[in-house]
Amino acid sequence: MDRRQMESAIAGVVRCLGASLKNLGLYPATHPLVRTPVEKCHLELAPFFADRSELVLTVSDGTLVLEGVPIFQLTSSLELFMARLGAIGLPAVIFERGVSVEDIELFVRFLHETKEQGLPIPEITSRLARWGVTHIRVTAADAEEKDDFTLAREVYGNALNVVVRALKDVRNGKIPDGAESDRAVREMSGMVSQNRDAMLALTLIKNFDEYTYNHSVNVSVLSLAVAETLGLSETERIGIGVAGLLHDVGKTQVALDLIRKPGTLTVEEFEEIKKHPEEGYAILGKMTHIQETTRAVVREHHMRFDRTGYPRPEPEHRMNPHSHVIAVADCFDALTTMRSYQKARTPQQALDIMKKLAGKSLDPDLVELMDRSLGVYPVGTMVRLNTMEVGVVTGTPDAGKGEPKVAILFDRSGNPLAVPQGVDLKEPDPSSGRPRRMILGTVNPLMHPPVSMSGILQAVSA
Repeated sequence: MDRRQMESAIAGVVRCLGASLKNLGLYPATHPLVRTPVEKCHLELAPFFADRSELVLTVSDGTLVLEGVPIFQLTSSLELFMARLGAIGLPAVIFERGVSVEDIELFVRFLHETKEQGLPIPEITSRLARWGVTHIRVTAADAEEKDDFTLAREVYGNALNVVVRALKDVRNGKIPDGAESDRAVREMSGMVSQNRDAMLALTLIKNFDEYTYNHSVNVSVLSLAVAETLGLSETERIGIGVAGLLHDVGKTQVALDLIRKPGTLTVEEFEEIKKHPEEGYAILGKMTHIQETTRAVVREHHMRFDRTGYPRPEPEHRMNPHSHVIAVADCFDALTTMRSYQKARTPQQALDIMKKLAGKSLDPDLVELMDRSLGVYPVGTMVRLNTMEVGVVTGTPDAGKGEPKVAILFDRSGNPLAVPQGVDLKEPDPSSGRPRRMILGTVNPLMHPPVSMSGILQAVSA
């Protein structure tokens, strides 16, 4: 479509949105004067997604702008539409490929029925998810000015809030809306594609008191990274990501004191724990916006590659291959997390243990893929350099080749730096022409003074 056609189509989209919103104040949502503009808006949007995955609508200096095209000729319905966006606190709305008539209809109803003003973006995101809007999202107009790590942290935090609400809802006898989990995973999937290292670095945040929640998000992030490396479709990636986010939802049906027990479980207690995959499968069956394959993966994530896990599969049962993705992600995050009954392993130590489990509890191909994709020195690995400085790996090499990104945490005398210093391992020594800094090997984090995780994450964002 040429420029003139695009401007005409854009004006049509915005006019339809405004008309539907205006008419919703006069007629019920099912009335043709409300429904027809929504359907027309959907038709007008379709051609745009032939060569792009999303369209951005913003309000800038009192002007509606869609895909960079300002809409100057405002009708009364468009003025109402723009006023509602501004009142609620929506500087930017993003229509994603796959947006449905129902998404648009629910979004217009949300604008009409939301009376509060100046809502924070996370609250609007949460409400849209509860309404069931899956392919329209909102963001701050200046989001593109934020660095990747800031965006990743916001995406991670949103997913954490979603899983906290979901698990607490289930414990309170409520059924959470799967649309929230779907939206959170779509955001994480996009961020993994945009800056995988930033998202993987966030999985290093280990909250001992809130292990279940952080672990759920971490498994989702790691699963998405594996799924992307496998080249799976968007639908498959989202299904895997949601399974990772909710893989332990069945534990809400187990007594909290048993979940938090610091010592070894008795045989009877472990039998109770072993029920959680089936419980999770049942809970997901009551939720909306959950793929059937996601349910299967949640049920199967402890069955093990050699089929000796739980629940024990029938001889003719064919496991979903995506269940093995969750299993490797679950294992990696559990091994790298300190628990009352185990010390935290370094990423490389965790991978070494997983290699021994390959072919038994874990899929050997996926263990090899994770080892290859995380690199010799995975993000979060503490390393000693030939300068005797100690740093942390903050990024994997581009295309898996070359040297990882490193931030120095301790100088050659062992003194912690006030601010982590990012260094280029390719920088040559002027006198020899060889790299000035080289990695000698890994370092046990316990051999050095404690380092705030925020320091590591600050280095990642530098």
